[in-house]
Formats: sequence, structure tokens, C-alpha cells
Amino acid sequence: MAARMEMERLGLGRLERLDLRSFWGEQLPDLTPWFVQNVDLLGQTLGIDITPTQDELHAEAGQFNVLGTDALGRPIVIENRLEEADHHHLGELIMHASALESAVIVWVSPRFDQESRRTLDWLNDRTDSKVDFFGVELGLVRIGRSLPAPVLDVVVQPRNWRKASRRPTPLGSMPTATGPIPTASSMPTAPPPQPQPAPSPVSSAPSSPPPPPAPSRSEASHIPAVPPPLASEKDGGLQPAEVRHSFFQAMFESVARRRPGFRVPKFGYENWVGFAAGPFGFYDVAFTANGAVRAGVYLDMQERTATKRLFDDLFSERMAIETGVGRILSWERLDDRRASRIVDYREVRDLSNIDEQCAAAEWAAETVVALMDALDGRLRSTAQILLSRVQGGV
Repeated sequence: MAARMEMERLGLGRLERLDLRSFWGEQLPDLTPWFVQNVDLLGQTLGIDITPTQDELHAEAGQFNVLGTDALGRPIVIENRLEEADHHHLGELIMHASALESAVIVWVSPRFDQESRRTLDWLNDRTDSKVDFFGVELGLVRIGRSLPAPVLDVVVQPRNWRKASRRPTPLGSMPTATGPIPTASSMPTAPPPQPQPAPSPVSSAPSSPPPPPAPSRSEASHIPAVPPPLASEKDGGLQPAEVRHSFFQAMFESVARRRPGFRVPKFGYENWVGFAAGPFGFYDVAFTANGAVRAGVYLDMQERTATKRLFDDLFSERMAIETGVGRILSWERLDDRRASRIVDYREVRDLSNIDEQCAAAEWAAETVVALMDALDGRLRSTAQILLSRVQGGV
């Protein structure tokens, strides 16, 4: 009774996950109308700006639902089946994709087994960049007696998707979808790219920004000397060095305001900063090569097995963690690397614009602080335990 009164005083409820069949019965509905009304949520989940153009696409392989187009004009085709993914659904998905010259195929299901995930990964690796496949798990949650709300979790996406999907496109050349969406039988073959002249040896040498100050001794053992993967490999990360420095200064000032006692680290003119390091890795904010800002936790315990166990432990509770953080996160296990990431992204068009710079800095600070508040103690304690188990051969 006392605990219930305390919960009522705090005004907090408990997030409950619902079983789809228990809620809807055996006749599971077609959720396409809901996706049409909430295409912005799907776009946010996938990291795609979707222009709504609800339609049915007719091709030799049949007809299927198109929610809209992405920035490249590709149709967003959705297959939502409220049964567990199986071979029959996968076969239909491949048939639909084979009828399209370019598309973003989104397969929505309550659960994807490892075989289905592996097949979607295989399709992404074997097809060209004109066609992308996503696997999205759908769940239902509610708090108290509120209306149930669908929750979307991306479990399969193209490798380095954030890098590929955030390529900056000039505003004047943004493709638009007009007329029927082309299929493989109607779309002409694109001309081959024109060769680019080789840069001269003199003009190709990038200017080097001033080197950053060395990290403190306590952080040096956890923060690597090179940027984490997906940070820009180009000088500037699409932003001038002075602008990056000003952005990080504003961001750290915002973090310090939100977390009294936070020690602002030394930072220079690189395109990333790592800070608040510990046995789990560190928090980092970086400019990606495609013009976005990435903020979150970089898991690197200097030992692959322990790092992946830590990531999997957190991923198993992603719903609760995202609820605590207050946003949908990008869970990047990075199986081909030692490290993993739990991050969010924000597209930035012109960081030299002071208003956009301040907004991006506040967003990065808010993201990092939310992750610190929700995970910092757990990250540090769990990392120590996992490290001792791995070193002990457990």
C-alpha cells in the first residue's frame, strides 16, 4: 500500500507489454492504415525522411502497399504481417523486391528468428544500394489504462545504414516523386557515372587543424587515439574546425548545467570528443562523414567478448532503457568490430548558423545526459563484473 501511494505521489506509471493475440484475438488486423497515419514515426525509426504518397504498386509480382518515397525518390514498400516471420513471408518479400528497380523494403513482424535476420542481412549485402531491406519488430505497450501504442524496433538494417542514408543532397536537386513509381520493367538503365579528374598533388593535401590536448591519465586508457568508426575520415567532418570547436564548447556547457559537478574535459579541433570514460568505454559525440551529429555511448572494454556481452545485456532490456531515456535509440552491435554503440543521430545542414549550432549542441547534451542518468551506474558496475568473468574464463 505504501509503495502504491508513493507511485501515485510521483505520478509515474508502469510500462506494460501486451501480447498481440491476447489484445486482437485470432483475427489480426492489417496495420497499413495506422502506418499511413503515422508515417513520420516509421521514418524516425528508420532514419528516413518519408514523403507520404499512399498508393498500391502494381507489378508482375502482384500488388503491395507503398507508404511514400525517400529523399532519393525510392518507394517505401511495407509488408506488415502480424504473425511471426516465416519462409512464406520472406518469399513474398523477395518477389516484390524483384519487381522493383529501386526501393526501401520494410518487413514488419512481431518477431524475427535468427534465420530470417540472417537472410535479410544476406540480401542487403548481396544487392546494390538501390534496394534496402529492413526488419522491424512490432510490439504493443501501454501505461495503466491508456490506449495501447505500437512500438517499433529495427532488428535488421543495411550495414552502415546511418552513413548511407544521411548523404547530404543539395536542396535544389532533391528528387521528387511525380507520376507512377517505376518498376524494373519500366525504368531505364541509369547512365554510367562520368570519371572524375584526378586531383592535383598540391590541392589535394588537406589542411590540418591544431592537434587536441592530450586526455587526462584516468581517461587515456579508455579513449582511443583515433576517432570511433563512422566518424568522418575527411578533414573537418563536413564542418570547419573552428565551428566544431565552438559546437563542442556549447555542448559541454549545456552538459555541465544539466549535471552539476560534471568535469568538462579538454578538447581540441577534431571531429569527435570522448569523455566520462570508464571500464565500459566512454561517451562520445562525433560528426559523421555524411553531415550528421552522433551522440551516445561507445562500448569498448578492450576485450571483444566482454564488450558484446555488455551490449547484449543492455539490448535485452532496450524497451525499458529507451523508455527511461525518452527516445528511440540506434543499437549498433558492430559484429565485425570489437566495440559496440548505443547512440542517436541528428542531421545538421549548416552548423555555422548559430541557431542551428545551439539547437544541435543542446540536443547532443540532452542525449548524453539522458543516457548518463539512465545507464552510467549500471555501465560501470556491469563492465567490472563482465571483465572479471571473462578474465576468469567464465
